[in-house]
Amino acid sequence: MKEHKSEWETAAKEAGKNPADMPVLVESFAVVGDEREARKAAELWRFLPKAFKGLHNIPDPAEIQREAESEIPIEEVIGFMAVGTDPAVHIEAIRKLFDSGATIVNIHTGQQDQKRAIEFYGSKVLPHFAPQGL
Repeated sequence: MKEHKSEWETAAKEAGKNPADMPVLVESFAVVGDEREARKAAELWRFLPKAFKGLHNIPDPAEIQREAESEIPIEEVIGFMAVGTDPAVHIEAIRKLFDSGATIVNIHTGQQDQKRAIEFYGSKVLPHFAPQGL
């Protein structure tokens, strides 16, 4: 996120807004599971590493998928995700985003078992980010 912060601030100022008054929302991709589950999720989200670097201009989803499959190694996609069943992995990924300036972090789980991810995050990850005094 840090590498895009100056671009974001410049665009906000050009739009007549004060970046200090704006929320900074980022999306964190995660898989609560093992490498096999991460691979399945990564296949569905293969376009991520280039989503806003050219693929966003392609109107045909099938073409986006073809280009992503031919240009983006699955390992690169998995590299965008917090993967594992150790809460510390997921906590650290979120903490890095907040430390880099995010004010809102949305968690996106591309895995099949959404209930597992929701229960894991609800009980083991998100309590580490609860506002003080609650």
